Amino acid sequence: MAKKVRTPGGYLVPAAYVKGLTGAQRKKRLLQLERMRKKGKVLGDLSGDKTPSGKKRKIPESRYTKKFRARFGNG
Repeated sequence: MAKKVRTPGGYLVPAAYVKGLTGAQRKKRLLQLERMRKKGKVLGDLSGDKTPSGKKRKIPESRYTKKFRARFGNG
């Protein structure tokens, strides 16, 4: 069973969403996730997603995305 973390408002989110974040960053992200959930917004940038230089972090592609692109191309 996947581990869950509780936001200040009581919502449960996957622990992977806050993995590796410090205390202040963790609290900020959990509050942001809670606000997004209340607004009905499910996608978007979160605090801690960008590096200090302002560039978005490189997230590795999943194996499924790689297989899809190999089969159908990038288009």
